[in-house]
Amino acid sequence: MNISFGLTRRLGSFVLALLVTFAVIYGALPWLTNSVDILHRMSVLLEDQGIDPSRYYYTDVSQVAESENYLRTALDSR
Repeated sequence: MNISFGLTRRLGSFVLALLVTFAVIYGALPWLTNSVDILHRMSVLLEDQGIDPSRYYYTDVSQVAESENYLRTALDSR
């Protein structure tokens, strides 16, 4: 009987942690982004440029290719 109580408590803690995580991700962070002016401007700029900030690698974004070409040209000219 003690094992089932421990399992119930652990599952309850897991569900609570999951709910808190989702509340932060889908509630607090979007509210914070819209409340702080600089964060809001950055998110609008990213949306206008078509950049998905959740990606780790931006190889398909044209701005990255342009900046890479500029950097290579600047470094090669030294």
